Amino acid sequence: MALIFSVEDDQNIQNVIRIALANSGYDIELFPDAKTLFERLKSTVPNLFLLDIMLPEMDGIEIIKKLKIHSIWEKVPILVISAKTSELDKVVGLDTGADDYLVKPFGVLELISRVKAILRRVEPENNEPILRAGKMVLDTRERTCVYQGISIYLTAKEFSLLKEFMKNPNKLITRDEIINAVWGYEFMGESRTLDVHIKELRQKLAATGLADEIIETIRGVGYKFRI
Repeated sequence: MALIFSVEDDQNIQNVIRIALANSGYDIELFPDAKTLFERLKSTVPNLFLLDIMLPEMDGIEIIKKLKIHSIWEKVPILVISAKTSELDKVVGLDTGADDYLVKPFGVLELISRVKAILRRVEPENNEPILRAGKMVLDTRERTCVYQGISIYLTAKEFSLLKEFMKNPNKLITRDEIINAVWGYEFMGESRTLDVHIKELRQKLAATGLADEIIETIRGVGYKFRI
């Protein structure tokens, strides 16, 4: 069952969201402001955020920015639900990091449809929450990495890189395949960005006793994760 966190200061709208999503089989938790949301996030990470824009103290855009700089929360999809209807408002919300934008007043069926569509897009990752390679365990839901009982702190991109390697142990993965999987087809940065992240990942794995060669460079082609 997907866990959804909804941040909305209008009690009537919160009730609509709660009833609609609970009746659709989702586990829904409601928050009136950013402070209560981030307190809850200290112990639990949801599968989806629903965010209003006009909130007290910290608005929805600022919440998105804060979520997107934290490695544990940045991959959780966000649906903005807002009374701000201009094209610019939608662009700002989406460009800041929201996955979809729903305008108030909204229909219950449309809300449920949008939620289902977003969760379908992230479902492949949830189908295989635990990846294992040798004595290394990667939990894709909790976003944790453990090797022989040692927890390894990884940034969001390092985690995505290691996940891609652990899905393809001892197989050659080309640079383009890695960039497409981790950064997406729209990636326009320098190819050296990949090398820098691989170097950082190697160093963190080496700190647990693993050899640098666990990620083997196949010059001019890509990498192999040997474990």
